[in-house]
Amino acid sequence: MQISKRTLWTAVPLAVVILGAIYFLNLSVAQVEKVVRGTAISAVYGTVRIEPVFVVRVRAQNNGFIRLAEAVSNGRGAVGREVAKNEVLASIEDETTARQLKQAQSDLQAAEEQARLELPSSEPLKVAEGNVQRLEKLSSLSNIPAVDYEKAKSEAKRLRALLETEKIERQRNLDSLREAVKKAETFSSRLEIRAPMDGILSDIKAIDGEFVTDGNELLTVSSRKNYVRGEVNEEDIGEVKVGMKGVLQMYAYRTRQFNATVTSIVPAADPETQRYTVLLDFENPPENLLAGMTGEMNIITGRHPDKVLIPTRALLVDQVWQVKHGIVEKRTVKIGYRTLEFSEVLEGLKEGDHVVVSDQDKLRSGQLVRQRMINSVRQEKPE
Repeated sequence: MQISKRTLWTAVPLAVVILGAIYFLNLSVAQVEKVVRGTAISAVYGTVRIEPVFVVRVRAQNNGFIRLAEAVSNGRGAVGREVAKNEVLASIEDETTARQLKQAQSDLQAAEEQARLELPSSEPLKVAEGNVQRLEKLSSLSNIPAVDYEKAKSEAKRLRALLETEKIERQRNLDSLREAVKKAETFSSRLEIRAPMDGILSDIKAIDGEFVTDGNELLTVSSRKNYVRGEVNEEDIGEVKVGMKGVLQMYAYRTRQFNATVTSIVPAADPETQRYTVLLDFENPPENLLAGMTGEMNIITGRHPDKVLIPTRALLVDQVWQVKHGIVEKRTVKIGYRTLEFSEVLEGLKEGDHVVVSDQDKLRSGQLVRQRMINSVRQEKPE
């Protein structure tokens, strides 16, 4: 079978197109971003961790077997629940304390019932006072010696003083018993483990039914309000000042950025890491920000407006892979200000160039690639 020249001239270009398409589709894909113009930022890098403002460790104040309240009986499963101030979280069973409280209450009840009865000297005093009145009349009629009347008055006076003494002693005894009950109740109240403040139950160290001793750490309650605790290297801390702005990226919110302000700098470095602690306040915290979340930060120390910027992740020390007409070339660049996201280019690139931002280790100079343009993870464009 013969093929016409016309058919042959039609098939050849088509085959070339198909082969070219297959070759193009088999090319490596390079993710690139455009070099842009904006405000270059000088920043101090650091790591951040969300910490609660207050952390209270609740300890046992006596010995005994602990019983967790129903709300926290799930143990580790109850961590994270909200608690209200004075809410009972657990109790400690102590038979000695309970017995002492019961005995003190019983003694006080008996003393109060006895106090409703007349004192021992009350009846003799009534008789003596009646005798004085009787002898007073007889003495006025000179029917009895005056000395008998005086003796009767002395006896009445003695009994009256004795009655006052008995009243004082009875009141003193009641006060003593009430104080004993109060002390027993106070000590007994220590058997109840209550939340020290409104907050979050952040840790449970006790196991329901185990024996605990005075001073054992049982629970931890943390405040709902959190703050940002940053860590900065020793060589950078000198540039950080109170009032500086910071840009935070939390690992839990990778597509979002948060603004913060430096509120204080802890003057002493951590003895182990030699890093300095910087405290910051969130300006736009998310609603579900939780203690323990971590991330990174840039504390802004300077700005250069209208500069050429590239994504920092495109940098390989002082070099980048540039894609031009589908060919990869390695370029050496001079870098100025740098942050986690953008770096200032002083020499080596111009606005509009394309730079590779991922998998640079898979590329080689002169390699043909297909470009895939992506946008920076930064929500706001550089100023």
